[in-house]
Parts: sequence; structure tokens; C-alpha cells
Amino acid sequence: MKRSNNQGFLVKYQYPQRLIKWRESLSSHFKAIQPSDDPQEPFMAVTDDVLSVRDAKNGLRFAYLLPLVVGLWVLSFLFVGKLGSDSASIHTGLERIARYQEMELQGQSFSSYHQENYEYYKLMFGEDGRYSLFGYIKAVLVHGTETQREFLVTYSILSAIVLSLTAYFTVFFIRTPKPANIYFDRKRQIVYTWFFGRLAACRFENLGFLERKTGMELYLYSENKKRKGGYDVVPIIVQPTGKVHFNTEKDNDYFLAQIFNFMDNGKSAVITGESFRRSESHSYFCIDKRPEPFEERLEKLLEHEHILPELYANLKVVN
Repeated sequence: MKRSNNQGFLVKYQYPQRLIKWRESLSSHFKAIQPSDDPQEPFMAVTDDVLSVRDAKNGLRFAYLLPLVVGLWVLSFLFVGKLGSDSASIHTGLERIARYQEMELQGQSFSSYHQENYEYYKLMFGEDGRYSLFGYIKAVLVHGTETQREFLVTYSILSAIVLSLTAYFTVFFIRTPKPANIYFDRKRQIVYTWFFGRLAACRFENLGFLERKTGMELYLYSENKKRKGGYDVVPIIVQPTGKVHFNTEKDNDYFLAQIFNFMDNGKSAVITGESFRRSESHSYFCIDKRPEPFEERLEKLLEHEHILPELYANLKVVN
């Protein structure tokens, strides 16, 4: 029996389901998993009462964001480099302005063409005789050809756009905090996490899920001041195999079975030692701190999360 519930003709869509409804099905067709010293990722820690799972954004940071930032920096250097003269043109320009200055000292007259060229190079190299991009831009705008001006304007606009994108995504890369793990609390039978000061949680029996090619989405109830009532359903992505695409139900079986093992039987069903903790990623410059007062806000949120199953029935998710 497939866990997906694809519907629609041209545009396929699904509705989240309660994970708990698949407990017996998984137990019946998935062979028993022996506890190990090191459970597979994305499991990050296992203790007597809590099992934590890594958010998929940890992997997406290196799969998508870092290549994007590096690519934008490369484009920035290419576009900015196109704005000025190359070394050969600069060398030629220095020779020409030296010759024009010598002709001027000798009192020789200039044709209109050479006079325009002379003024062009004087602006380009300035009074100190040194090339600068600013001097080049002034020279092209005042004495350059129409083609030169069009090229300069076009590349200036493109450079400004690329530089703006580069600055934005670089700051985003640096300032984005490390995502909080997703915590499965066996003692209280709840699941919780947080992001950017917002707390998300629900009772395990109401936890929703949806399996997609980009990974598994877990649905929790979250604080949201912009929504009526102050709460809303939110998806948190987990990638049990670390793949950013082409995930299947089979990829998720081990992960789901271990979650049920822990919530039903405790740490002894998952690990052999007293506890387990995987080293966290050190590629972030800051972490997403737990919102406070945590327990008070968690208790208040759990008073409202019982409506989650009703929300799943109306939450159409396009594949």
C-alpha cells in the first residue's frame, strides 16, 4: 500500500496525512531494526527521553546556496572586469598620451580627431597619469563613441544587478542561523522545533507528513502572528538519505521505523549505548536560538494543536 495520495489530472497534488496511521503498516512490512552504536543520519542525538533529527536546510545550504554565492561572485568579477580597459588597451593608451603630450610641448597642432583622442586619454589617466576605472567611465561618457557608451551603460546595469544579488545572498549566507533540530520527546509524546523566534510543535499522534521527491515534509503547528488566532500549520523538511531530489518511500522507511521504535520502546530500540550525539555542522556563523519562555509558549501552543488533522484535509500541496 502506497503512502502517497496523488490526485489531480494535469497538476498532481497531495494532502498531508497523520503519520501515526502508518504505525502498524510499517511494523508489519519492515523487518526489525537492530540498535546500533551510530544510527544513520539525519538522527543527531538520542537520550532517554528525546531523539533529535537534523533539518534538511543543513544540506540544502551546501547543495544550493553555497554554489549560488560562489557563482555570483565569479559573475561579479567578470562583469566588473568588462567595464574597464584591458591591460593591452591601457598600455596603448599610455603610449598615445605620451606622444600627444610631446606634440603639445613642441607646439604641433592637432586635428579634431587627435584632439578628441587626447582629451579622452587625459580623462582616462587623470592628472597623475594613472589609469582608474572612474577615469575610464568619465572618458567614455564625455569623449567615447556611441558604441562605447552603449557598452558601458549595458555592462554597468548588469554589473549593478549582479553585485546587488551577490551582496544579498552573501549576507544571507553569513547571517542565516543554523536551523534547530526537530525533537521527538518520548516522555511527553510530542514533537517540536523552532525557527526565527517561532515555536512549532504538536502531539505525536497529530504529526502530519508528506513524502515528496525533495524529501519528507513533517507538519507541525506553529506560532504565526500574521494568521488569525496566532497559529498556522508549517512544513519542516527532512531528508533521511541526504538526497536533495529523487527521494522515494523506500528511502524513508528506515527513518520512519526508527522514529516509531523510539517513541514506542525508547532509546534501547535505536542505540546500544547510554546516549548518542552526532557532531553538529560548524559551517554556520550563528545558531537559531530557542525562543523563550519556551515551556510556557509550548504549553500554550499544545492547547491549540488538536485541530491539525482537520487542517490537513484542506491543505492541498502541489507535487
